[in-house]
Formats: sequence, C-alpha cells, structure tokens
Amino acid sequence: MSQAWLSYDDAPPIWLPASFFGAAMLWLLALGGLLLPAGMLAANRYHPQLLALTHVLALGVLGNIMAGALLQMLAVASAVAARRAGRLLLGIFLPWQAGTALLVGGFLHGFSPLALQAAAALLGAAILRLAWHGLHGLAHSPARDASSRGMALALLGLLVAAALGLCLVLTLSGRLALPWLPLLHSHVLWAAMGWLLLLMLAVSQTVIPLFLITPPYPAWMLSTGRAVLLLLLACSLALLFWPAQLWLPASLLLIPVLLYAVQSWQLLRQSRRPADPLWWQWQAVLACLLLGCVAAWLCAGWTIWPSLPLLAGLWWLGGAGLGATLAMLGKILPFLAWLHLKRLNPPRGLLPSTHGFLPESAQLRLRHLHLLWLLAGTLWCWQPARFHLLFALATLALAAYALWLGGNIAQRYQAVRRALPAAAVR
Repeated sequence: MSQAWLSYDDAPPIWLPASFFGAAMLWLLALGGLLLPAGMLAANRYHPQLLALTHVLALGVLGNIMAGALLQMLAVASAVAARRAGRLLLGIFLPWQAGTALLVGGFLHGFSPLALQAAAALLGAAILRLAWHGLHGLAHSPARDASSRGMALALLGLLVAAALGLCLVLTLSGRLALPWLPLLHSHVLWAAMGWLLLLMLAVSQTVIPLFLITPPYPAWMLSTGRAVLLLLLACSLALLFWPAQLWLPASLLLIPVLLYAVQSWQLLRQSRRPADPLWWQWQAVLACLLLGCVAAWLCAGWTIWPSLPLLAGLWWLGGAGLGATLAMLGKILPFLAWLHLKRLNPPRGLLPSTHGFLPESAQLRLRHLHLLWLLAGTLWCWQPARFHLLFALATLALAAYALWLGGNIAQRYQAVRRALPAAAVR
C-alpha cells in the first residue's frame, strides 16, 4: 500500500502546527532584514553572512514548516498521536527558535564559539525530541504505508545531518580535530537530501494524490529513499577517505532525484485538477529540484564560477524546498482550520469550505511572488553587492503577504468559533 490511510481522530490541536508555521514566516521576514546590508560584495559560499542566511532559510523557515507538517502528518497518516502537545511545544518549538537565533548570531559575530555551542545544544535537543517522537511512534504504529516509512527515513537523515553539524561546531570551537571541509560537505548533503528531499518524497506520496486527485505513487518509490541514504553514506565515506572517488556516489545520487521528478510529472499529467494552483506550483518545484541537483553536481568540477554553489543552494532550498512548503501550506492550513471546526459539529451553513479560508486566487498570487523572489535571488547569487536590495525587498514582500494570508485564516477561524453555540466550543 503506497498511500496512507488518513485518520483525523489523533490530530494535534491546531495551535501546535500553526505555531511552527507562524514562526517560519517570521523567520522569512528576518531573512529579508538580514539581506538589507550589503555585507557580501562577491559570491562566497563561506562568507559569514551567507552561512547565516542559509541557516535562517534552512532551519528558521523550512525547518519550522517541515517540523510542524511532520507532527501533523505523523498523527493523521501514521497514528502517532500528539497527546502531550504542550510538551512537544516546549521540547521542540522553543529550543528550535532559540537555537536557530544563536546559530545565526554566532555566524554573524565572528563564529562565536559560545553562541555556536549553545545553539548546537538547543537544536540538538529539539531534533532529538522530534526524532524520538516520530521514530518511537512509528515503531509502535500499525501504519506500514510508504509515507510512514518515508518519514522514518527522513528522520534518520535529520539525525545524521544534526550529528555532522554538531561535529562542525565542535571543530570550529577547537574541541575536536576533524577535517572541516569533508564534514561541511557531508552535513550539506545529509541536510539537503537525507532530510529535505526524503521528507518531500514521503509527504508528497499522501498530499499529491489527496489534493490533486492523482493515482498513488508506485510502491518502489520507497526503495529510492533507502537508496538515497545508502548513497549519502557512500558520499560521506568518500569525502573522508577517498575524495578522488566522490564523483561515483555523487553522480548516482542524481538517479533517485530524476526518478522522483519523472514519476511526479507522470502523476501530475493524470491529475483530475490540472487548474489547481498546487498543480502549477509542483511543476516549478520539480524543475528547481532538478536545476539545484545538477548545479550541485557541477560544483565539484567547475570551480571557475563562484556563483554556482550559491545558485545550487538557492534552487534547492529556496526553489524546491520553499516552493513545496508554501504550496503545501496553501492546502494544509485551510484544511486544518476546516477540520478542527468540523469536529465541533457547527450548524449547517456556518462552516465555510477550505476555499473560504484561502481562495485559489490568493494561492496564485503567493506562487507569483515566490517566482519573483526566486528570480531576485538568482540575480543576487550572480552579483550580491548589486542585487541585495532587490532580493531583500522581494523576501520582505513574500513574507509579508504570507503572514497576511495566515492572519486572514486565523481571523476566519476565530470568527466561526465565536459564532458556534457555547456547548459546541466546550
């Protein structure tokens, strides 16, 4: 069985995933603010400002959305209930925000050892709590569908990426004597493919057939996730011991990405809702996924263009990652609002449809803003000193519009709750 059987009885309270989603948009706003100073005059993948910006996007924006969506998906698709939502908020959400802030501050203030070590401790605690909740719950869950198994693989990838990040912090702080560049490249690979790609693969196997009414993904897609983890392990070993042989596992990593993209395109062509904004957004996500993957592969042998690593990161994190998460939020948030109100048994005619919380026209505008943001980011990667203001303004506009849409959903949700009979709300 490749598709999850959805059950909403164990869904967490709406404020738990909404806290992560709201924090993500605030971090996107912070990303725009950090882009305003022209601190980077030329493309430099190791510049402190770029490292700070990368982690704001990867941890603050994408990390929050992915963690919130994962907690929701674990409950409704895999029967991993979030019965102690308050403890999850304290154990995951709060240290995630504090750790990300300290990590970004540590990069911007001369790689401050104290800030980086504190950040590593907080983020490590948050990731361990998230992984324990997910992996322990999945081990005791009756769910054996591809989405559930894919989420387990993604959590394993997240744990390895976090461990490599901790080793990097300890190496930068002088507490460990490990080869820095192999650690850095392994950390990037595991975070980008072992966490982001595998979670995207797992979630899309439920969300794409559900919202776009397509056939399910084939059962063999789960094997591509396992292959990604094995190839990532081979890449890490090659980086440490046989760097001249890195080209082989790195090249083989292109195959799972290509298989996932081709299979997704084939399913999208069979969708019964080709006019849905999600259909168009997912097409752009797959294109950015392939562009980012090819650009990253070319970085190993094409060193004459310093902007190429920046473009690879932008297309992968900002194009595929942010594009997919924004597209999913446009479906998941209205659905969550509708679902939680539906469970209160409102009188007939009081509960709006999901489009009443977020119309498709708003989703289209968000997609267009994201594409403009991606274009501005591409120009910034080419000439950071010249286009930093354009990229900053595009980021601020995207964040402001996303926050405004989220505020509208929250207002409509509260308006319906207030109109419910007192007995139903209790």
